[in-house]
Amino acid sequence: MIYFNVAGLAPFNQAIQQEITSTLEDFGRLLYSDKGIHFYRETLQRCRQHLAQFLQVEDAQRIAFVPNATTASALVLSRIHWESGDSVLTTTHENSTVLKEISTLQSKGVQIETLEPSSPAELESAIEQRLRTTQIRAILISHVSHIDGRIFPIERLSQLTQKYRTLLIIDGAQAAGHIPVSFQDWQPDAYFFPGHKWCAGPMGTGALILGAQFTEHDERKNSKHPSWSHFELGTQNIGLLSGFAKACLIKQEDGMMIARLEHIRKEVRQELSKIPQLRMLEWDGPQSPGILSFTSPQKETNGQLASPSQDIAWKTFPLPNTPDQTGNRLSWSSDTSDPEIESLLVFFRNQH
Repeated sequence: MIYFNVAGLAPFNQAIQQEITSTLEDFGRLLYSDKGIHFYRETLQRCRQHLAQFLQVEDAQRIAFVPNATTASALVLSRIHWESGDSVLTTTHENSTVLKEISTLQSKGVQIETLEPSSPAELESAIEQRLRTTQIRAILISHVSHIDGRIFPIERLSQLTQKYRTLLIIDGAQAAGHIPVSFQDWQPDAYFFPGHKWCAGPMGTGALILGAQFTEHDERKNSKHPSWSHFELGTQNIGLLSGFAKACLIKQEDGMMIARLEHIRKEVRQELSKIPQLRMLEWDGPQSPGILSFTSPQKETNGQLASPSQDIAWKTFPLPNTPDQTGNRLSWSSDTSDPEIESLLVFFRNQH
């Protein structure tokens, strides 16, 4: 099978598997002896340092390990002191599991406002208008849309939320490991992402980067407990986390290879544009290099482009606000081979 769904799951290479195995073997010989406890703590700290280096986070103690992005969003939302009348602002491009976590806030009297973004300028304007007129307690928004790869202007939104004293929570599931992500010059109140998508790490891993809202209280109290300790739930699988950290180091060393991703996107888009019934799903703003989505008014085309002779898989999804229509998301990584891309291009050429 040719699998074009890196935006949902990516296989990890042998070096990552070896890192997982060797870490667990070393720990297995020690377990919870004094040396074992030291090994466990040192391994977690090393992994935290590697992620801080990858993301240019100044203080590694602001990084908490989580099993996935959904858990991270639930943890962050649960740590906010919500009051009846508060509102949370989000968009139609958020992952369904994150939207489900947001919806639980309604039981606390929190209002949910959802925007349909069409361009960066329009989105910024709509958000600022609501910040001026509504009691927005937090904005939860993706860095990169999982639907069509549009890149949201989160640094500009960070400036707006600071101005209006609103929390900014970023779902980086489609960004980290896909496009450059650095916290050297800015920092949201929370930013989370899983390890198994664009970082190409193991499932069951992820990171939550904590901003000032979730760390200043501890600093004022001179707490001996690091910031991450309030978000990490129980004992961690240091084998998987070592693999996660290794995956991030590989990404850092190899780079995002954005030029190759953009070249692939350009080729695929050119072929898709030749099929009259297809419509690209894009906005009037920057698009990520590894995702291209499209739809068609013909129901028999949506989600059924694969033929028996071409075993090609990609992601299909209901379109925002029009669930009766289906979109198709293609995504690839820098490891996607030229023969695989050529097979995809040939397949589309046979469609027109």
